Amino acid sequence: MKKTLLTFIIGLVALVFFESFDLKILAKQQDGSNPGFTGSPGDSLKNCTACHGGSAITKANWIKSSIPAEGFEPGVKYTIRAVNTSGGHTRFGFSVSPQAIDGKLLGTLVLTDSLRTQLNGNGKYITYKTQGVFGVDSAVWLFDWIAPIDVNEVVFYGAFNSNHEGHKGGDLTTLSTLKVFKKGFTSIKENAFGSSLNIFPNPAQQTLHVSFNTSQNEQSVIKLYNLQGECVWLGSNHFDKQVTETIDVSGMAKGIYLLHVQNGANLSVEKVLLTN
Repeated sequence: MKKTLLTFIIGLVALVFFESFDLKILAKQQDGSNPGFTGSPGDSLKNCTACHGGSAITKANWIKSSIPAEGFEPGVKYTIRAVNTSGGHTRFGFSVSPQAIDGKLLGTLVLTDSLRTQLNGNGKYITYKTQGVFGVDSAVWLFDWIAPIDVNEVVFYGAFNSNHEGHKGGDLTTLSTLKVFKKGFTSIKENAFGSSLNIFPNPAQQTLHVSFNTSQNEQSVIKLYNLQGECVWLGSNHFDKQVTETIDVSGMAKGIYLLHVQNGANLSVEKVLLTN
């Protein structure tokens, strides 16, 4: 009888200990993402799945800004809006960082809601706090960003996690980006081909699809270069007004590549990320 009672007490103490441990871990997880998990190339593509498991999906327009259509002005402060929308979920998190392709912080992140958001990674990332976790089907976080000097293009990388009642089972991880340009600057892509240039998926694992339209009856050539300047893929020459190419990247090393799309004198250079 004494042995049975002792076993019961030990089991009860262990249960209380582990429940308390789980609550501490959960509380820690609810107080923001660790730095370096936005899914950006500079963060080695790390995101919420590193802790929550599963795989990430990509969606547009989860990061929005007050930057006008003509672009940002250096030194000016703008409002950024991060939106996590997922039906049936009640716990939400995020991490956002404006970066260059090499991971360098571009501009300055400014807290406007210290109750629900916080900065970490020496101000490189903004993420949620415990008070900013809860919602029904969605959550929204606001913060400010001061545009950098002498930078023409900035990409905001964001990783978002959604779950139900704080349990990891059924977690959903979503990646989203927002690309903004300096006022007066137009990307090469827009100059050369307008909105017709379509490169997908990016990041790519097995195949990369490239398509565009051109009104010029001139030769079009597509090339893929690594960062050492070596041409690792050369497409066929085209004289068509509608060009479509499928590139097999399954055997290429993962990393950043430069895709050159040229039609006559028009050249567009786009960054492509391979994750195979």
